[in-house]
Amino acid sequence: MLLAVLLTAFVTVAAACGVNPQPTGYGDQYEENFMLGCTGVDPETGESPDGYEPLASESQCTCVYEGLEEKVPFEEAEQFEEAQAEAESGDDIEVPENIAEIFSDCEDA
Repeated sequence: MLLAVLLTAFVTVAAACGVNPQPTGYGDQYEENFMLGCTGVDPETGESPDGYEPLASESQCTCVYEGLEEKVPFEEAEQFEEAQAEAESGDDIEVPENIAEIFSDCEDA
């Protein structure tokens, strides 16, 4: 379940980047987009925007974001989110081993 939520988070980041300047690294805007996609909760209002339902816990999402920032070069995370954004619904998405390890480590956060 957490894996599916986190895959959604990456797609949300990619979609949000379509209207904002493309981030060139981890930072406040990237983190905000990631957390919205992961938790389903707008960090500014504390509410779920239309079309979103609460998903993963804030602690799980924070764990994953911090793991990405620490262990995954930004360019690699960016390539992964682009692949997800381009995938057709129902496609199996190959999760890079280092990212899958972070997802697994954060399952119980």
